[in-house]
Amino acid sequence: MSELNDAAPASVSNDAAPASVFHDAAPIDWVAPGETATVEVDGRPVTLANVDGDFYAFPSQCPHQGTELGGLSLLRGRLLRCPEHGSTFDVTTGQCVLASDDGWTGTLPLYGTRVVDDVVQVSLWPPA
Repeated sequence: MSELNDAAPASVSNDAAPASVFHDAAPIDWVAPGETATVEVDGRPVTLANVDGDFYAFPSQCPHQGTELGGLSLLRGRLLRCPEHGSTFDVTTGQCVLASDDGWTGTLPLYGTRVVDDVVQVSLWPPA
């Protein structure tokens, strides 16, 4: 069984990513609902977020100033707050919903995800 997660505006469209560019990231039970974890995908640190059984993936460091984002609990089930400067992102869209302490409001880039045979797969395509 395969499920595709079409992450919103800040993401790479799963429809555009060839199947060959998806990489196994973690078993679905690796990240509990409402949590995040950092894994290595094709040699890159990537953070996975579990939003009620739907998985989202993004670079492991905050795009504002590089603070580690993995291992944090989600707020309200889908929001991730950077512990360094307070930027808060909706992990399902990449949108910054609360500016950082210094007013930064950039987006969190999202990677395409899917679940195949109970394994979360991530597409880093197109290459950064």
